[in-house]
Amino acid sequence: MNKPSLSHMTSYPVRLDGRRRPTLPSALLEEAGIMVGSQELVARVDGPGRVVLEDPTALLGALQKSVAAHKRERHIRGSLVDHLLEDRRDDKSLK
Repeated sequence: MNKPSLSHMTSYPVRLDGRRRPTLPSALLEEAGIMVGSQELVARVDGPGRVVLEDPTALLGALQKSVAAHKRERHIRGSLVDHLLEDRRDDKSLK
């Protein structure tokens, strides 16, 4: 998954209230395509001082795209499980 370069990202100020809750600007959510109130997000730490909020559906799509790209790079066809099992059968060090 390609991350956008910092020069192409819009910055929005966000503050945490006394209960550690951020208030996210509506323009930020709109730019990200996030629906207010009805959408669950996944939060993860992406390094010191960096928190990422992601739509689980978009995250799954990006993961599937990444796996497909790696399969193409390695010329793997079909199921990764089948490929792994075949690879293990052929590995002489496991016999």
